[in-house]
Amino acid sequence: MRSVEKGGGAARSGPPEAETLRDRIAALADLPIADLKAAWTSAWGTPPPKGARRRLMMLGIAWRWQAEVHGGFRPETARRLAALEKARRGHDGVTASDVAGAARPRPGSRILRVWRGTQHEVHVTGTDYLWRGQTFGSLSSVARAITGVNRNGPAFFGLRPNGSVT
Repeated sequence: MRSVEKGGGAARSGPPEAETLRDRIAALADLPIADLKAAWTSAWGTPPPKGARRRLMMLGIAWRWQAEVHGGFRPETARRLAALEKARRGHDGVTASDVAGAARPRPGSRILRVWRGTQHEVHVTGTDYLWRGQTFGSLSSVARAITGVNRNGPAFFGLRPNGSVT
């Protein structure tokens, strides 16, 4: 990565050092828009999005620099974002499970839920879910077997924010 120095637009290679990172990020506010666009291009390898405002470019450059110094997304998050980007661009072969796959509980996990006074325990395997000796392909299938109606499985088991757990 190449980062743009404040004033004059001189570039240097490599991510900013951790001790100078704060100063370099603060200096972004004083860069002319042309230098800010050049800094974005250096940081991301592509020009900034068309119509991107100054604030977005500053935040994007700062995030990229911080990620290079301190580490970026966890691999699980990066995979999910890549799947979302593929889906957004309309690539064939992207399924809902590709997009939501990163949110799947890890194999070996146990998910507990009390429904109408009965505790239900679901075991997560590499590809399926086990409940009462039966194999299910999704948590929604397990939730349907428990309740008798279609339910969003991750929400039913409390794995989604704002999920209804009735």
